[in-house]
Amino acid sequence: MAAINHSQPVTATDRIRSILADYVPVAAGWLSEEGGSFRDPYETEYSENYAPANAAVLFAAVYRTTEDASVLRLFHTAVRRSVELLGDKAGVAPFCRVFLIHYSLMAMLLLEDEEREEAVRRYGPFLAGYEDDCAIVNTNCAALQWGTELFLDTLGIREASLPHLSRRLAFIEQAQLESGFINDEVNEREVLDGMPIPYHAFTLFLLAGPFALLPDWKSRHERERVAAELLMSRGLDWLEQAISADGTFAMVERSSHQTFTWGAFVALYAGSGLEDEGLLDRAVAAWLPYRHADGTYGCTPNVLPHSLRTGYESYTHLNMYNLLGLTGLAVAARLLERGLRFRTAHELPAANRYVDAASGYAFYRRGDAFFACTLRMHNRRYTPALQGFQFRLGGRALPLAEPRLPGGAADSARRLDEGVWEGYLLRRADGGAAYPDTTRNAAVSATEDEDGFTLVLEDAHVRCTKAIRLLADGFAWDYRLELLQPIVSCEHVLPLVVHDGRHALHVREDSPQRLTLAWAGDRYALECDAAVRMGMRLERSLLSPSGVAAQLRIELTVPSEAAGAVCDGSSGGNEPLAVIAWRTTLRRLP
Repeated sequence: MAAINHSQPVTATDRIRSILADYVPVAAGWLSEEGGSFRDPYETEYSENYAPANAAVLFAAVYRTTEDASVLRLFHTAVRRSVELLGDKAGVAPFCRVFLIHYSLMAMLLLEDEEREEAVRRYGPFLAGYEDDCAIVNTNCAALQWGTELFLDTLGIREASLPHLSRRLAFIEQAQLESGFINDEVNEREVLDGMPIPYHAFTLFLLAGPFALLPDWKSRHERERVAAELLMSRGLDWLEQAISADGTFAMVERSSHQTFTWGAFVALYAGSGLEDEGLLDRAVAAWLPYRHADGTYGCTPNVLPHSLRTGYESYTHLNMYNLLGLTGLAVAARLLERGLRFRTAHELPAANRYVDAASGYAFYRRGDAFFACTLRMHNRRYTPALQGFQFRLGGRALPLAEPRLPGGAADSARRLDEGVWEGYLLRRADGGAAYPDTTRNAAVSATEDEDGFTLVLEDAHVRCTKAIRLLADGFAWDYRLELLQPIVSCEHVLPLVVHDGRHALHVREDSPQRLTLAWAGDRYALECDAAVRMGMRLERSLLSPSGVAAQLRIELTVPSEAAGAVCDGSSGGNEPLAVIAWRTTLRRLP
């Protein structure tokens, strides 16, 4: 396969080509001897899905640079299998077939000249007559269908339907907020407050595909090109707020930190016009630490066994998501080869504070320090309101697990006890609990501070003023709770990653108010002067993509005015029964 010439400077394009070439034996090893299927080695439910089409992209990208005949044969095996699956409308779900045709065509476009023409001769007649029977089930579905129409036209398989193109692009335009964020949880019947950041990036990546692969835009598609560029420019403006100095971007909600987000971000950065020195190289390298001995990558950013499904969505599979991530790298390589940029060159600001109430997120950057937070809880209930995530200090992650609750189907007790989250937890005498669970924008306000954000939430139980602040050597969480209902206990919950497959968290209890943590070669002091005690729960969770996680619970004193009130009483009006205030800090030690 293609080897990097180390006598010359290694470019991002070189590195991407090497990553792709190294994966060919892995993908080839998933081929069954009978029928050429690409089944997942760990799963039986929808084990194959759209993996053959993304394998075809991998093989086409590698053949493009190596001209290895064995890789070209693998390409044909993968496309042939994709065509078989497209023909099985009774057995293959419509949305899966949207992926299969889109990426099969993308793979064909990655070939050149005779090989491309041969692929069109072999598969074009079937693809020309294929009828897409999938409704627009979400925004990325519309983007896939839009790109497919352009790919078919460019390959000369059939002419694109202008009404089809226009409708799909209009659907994406309507899903884009004024801020530029694209909400994926939109279908032909309703708009949901899902706001998954990974799919904002994925939809932008799908819009980028035709820019990377079309040799040129036909005049009849000029409106599509201009409208798509505007969508992408606005969407990239939003995504810039979420980028941290380590070459990753902040995300929560559905499919957060899955492998495909790596490839999507590398492709978007490659064509974004951002000129920050070294960030592209860091983005390319971001997932390399999660490479397993067999050449596969963790579907989430850890090196725990694939079969544990740590941080997975139910639909996450190794074959699908590894190959989808590498598809992003293949598109990135093509953008870099062609020198294409979606926007005018500019740099990320060294310091930035950004609040977007419509999407429900806020982002803070100062140099190589970064964090993000939710304003409200979104409809899938994966993260509480006022939830911090993507904490970075000195460009490195801290031992704080990326948040994830069991989701909307779980009852409140399960979310609180099994979830990976940060926030206050109040218990009532009747056994009920209160935590930051509002889904209403009106209940939350956010103020930009020099060193972070001050967030205010008021509900029937509490008026919470919370500040997340950057310190010189760590982060602080400042809480002031004005209790509007009586409680029997108050705790501050922090999510810690205890093992990522390579590093284990070591904890030493120095006092009831201080723990010393050792993680990945660094030491940290976790302190809360107001704590009665602090301790790690014995339960472990696989919900977080960071790895195995546990809750740290910090117990705080409940004032007698709140604890002694009648259980079904209240403060009367807006006057609090009592106030609880504290500061929790996590500092990296010298």
